[in-house]
Amino acid sequence: MEKNVTLKDIAEELQVSIVTVSNALAGRSGVGDELRIEIEKKAQEMGYRRKARRERKASSRSKVYRTGTRIGVAVEDRYLEKYTSFYWEMYQRVVVAASGRGCFVSLEVLTDEQEKQGEMPLLLSDKEIGGLIVLGKPDKTYLKKLYQTTDCPILFLDFADEEIPCDAVISNGFYGAYQMTNYLIGLGHREIGFIGNYLATGSIMDRYQGFCKSLLEHGISENPEWILSDRDADTGKPRLRLPEHLPTAFVCNCDFTAGMAAELLIRAGYRIPEDISLVGFDDFLVNGPMQGKLTTYAVDMDAMAHQSLKLLLRRINEGAQEQTVRTIDGKLVVRQSAGQVDGKKALRQSMSQDDEKREVV
Repeated sequence: MEKNVTLKDIAEELQVSIVTVSNALAGRSGVGDELRIEIEKKAQEMGYRRKARRERKASSRSKVYRTGTRIGVAVEDRYLEKYTSFYWEMYQRVVVAASGRGCFVSLEVLTDEQEKQGEMPLLLSDKEIGGLIVLGKPDKTYLKKLYQTTDCPILFLDFADEEIPCDAVISNGFYGAYQMTNYLIGLGHREIGFIGNYLATGSIMDRYQGFCKSLLEHGISENPEWILSDRDADTGKPRLRLPEHLPTAFVCNCDFTAGMAAELLIRAGYRIPEDISLVGFDDFLVNGPMQGKLTTYAVDMDAMAHQSLKLLLRRINEGAQEQTVRTIDGKLVVRQSAGQVDGKKALRQSMSQDDEKREVV
């Protein structure tokens, strides 16, 4: 019986990735004209036949739940160090979702040295890996090389990249931060800051833009003095310094950052929420004075994990598809870190504490 030619067969013949072949044959951007012509010619020579839509759907129903597919998960060690609870929990949710579909999961923790040297994950040397989930966001140069040199489908979890046409699943950071800011405004706050380096990742940018939208809709001007970075611009290591004059509330890009801010404020003699309110994002704070007390936007990790497996398995089984980015809503979780504004408070006073109490590195 004649063997059906697959995208993988064409990719192996030309020594390019399956995604590149898929994009070329689907007429999508991201593939040079010469390579596109070469891929189309090779596909014709090998007798590749594009499946009809109905046939693809039937095929996916029969294949997507097949047992034994191995999924790789790659995450950088800095994410596990900084957000231990969140990323380990996300990985565990992926394992559970994969198990429900009869798949196996292998984890590899990438080091800074691997990223700098452009070394690909070792688990990719095992040709049995059917697809790769990248958790957290490595350097863009590394991501581009990973995309260009990896044969199996890749999915980004908890981030997306417009320049790299891989499927992605992200939390709704824009709406989440918008909702958190609206909540503070509903409590009477008009002096609100944002903590997070919005140029560091797309997800933080989304949250910052949600924060800005809420301010604009309520006629509140953004104060540049209250837009704070939570990390060193060069190393990405946590670093936060409070301004001399404080707002009445801060929207933090994540719970980890909210925890840093809380420690600084308490060290400087401020009470939360009596003197200043804090809200976070993720609903994962494993230690510190705000543990179990932080008002935050809870990420739906179960839905993110299930969507990730669904998209990746569909890509493995069907091949050519448009790039898909799934945005998953979370929910507001109200606790004790945000309160009503007391009109008698004078929070915009200068901080009299020394520099050591105003900064954490």
